[in-house]
Amino acid sequence: MIVEFKTYFCDGWWGAHATGHSIYTQGKTVGDLIDNILEATELHFEEEIEKGEPITIITTPESSAETTSDMPVIKFEYKVDIIAKTASC
Repeated sequence: MIVEFKTYFCDGWWGAHATGHSIYTQGKTVGDLIDNILEATELHFEEEIEKGEPITIITTPESSAETTSDMPVIKFEYKVDIIAKTASC
């Protein structure tokens, strides 16, 4: 399963929402946002992950016609795969 997050910057915070899913999160830094995206996705798809469903997260910047001088120019794309953890013997 592929889960795409649109990312944006507003009022000093980074935010993201998953296209087609009810997942919304934010972070003060890009690193915080990525951590929160991973956590929110793992919680939202907990049953699917436990069943072994691989989940690929892709983040892309949300296009915005309105930009202001206080907005960072940072644009990033990040991809991660989440798979079920297996217990060792």
